[in-house]
Amino acid sequence: MKKFLILALALVLSGCSALSPVSPTSAPPPTAQVIIATVLVPVVATQPPTNVPTDTPVPPSPTPQVVVVTATPANTQAPQAATNGGGATATATLPSDAGGLTKGGQVLFTNLTRSGSYFNLRCPPQDITFGVSTSNSAVVEVDFYYRMEDLTTQPTTISDWHNLGKMTGDKNGNYTIDINTLQQLGPDLRASAKAWFDYQFVGIAKDGNPVGNSGKISQQVLYLKDCP
Repeated sequence: MKKFLILALALVLSGCSALSPVSPTSAPPPTAQVIIATVLVPVVATQPPTNVPTDTPVPPSPTPQVVVVTATPANTQAPQAATNGGGATATATLPSDAGGLTKGGQVLFTNLTRSGSYFNLRCPPQDITFGVSTSNSAVVEVDFYYRMEDLTTQPTTISDWHNLGKMTGDKNGNYTIDINTLQQLGPDLRASAKAWFDYQFVGIAKDGNPVGNSGKISQQVLYLKDCP
């Protein structure tokens, strides 16, 4: 019994000591917390958007093509007969005033043609045909004039203009004439061994007066007396 009392007293005393006030102590500093936040950064496109739908096929880039152009040189060689005849060379280029002008300033002749650039007295070709057209209603006749530039003289001797006569018309403004060295050229004019055959066209009105003439077409037709 005595042991029991002593044990009870000990328990009471220990309880009292537990209820005694505890001296305040400073609170420990708060522990820092690391907060990891995930930030979503929008990705900026490096190329501007296009308005082409995704289902529209994009045409392939064109492949460059290399085009090789081969230039054909102009034929500068004169006809063989003209070359063999001497130093003169016939050309087919008409002067800029070949068509001539009327008094009103209108072009008188068009479609000036010829069948060749040389002819001979004793060898073929001995004929050459000239043609011309006009739309001027005042022209009812076209006369053919020619002259000779003798290349065997120094300086070159040039004859007067000679009227070879009317050209043949088709009543539609087209005129032609065929010239034969034996029949149309006078003996004195065809005597030269080598000469230029210059020519021009003259439009004649109904009253016989000239309406106008073409330009003088010089040094384009070569006349040869002997065979080349």
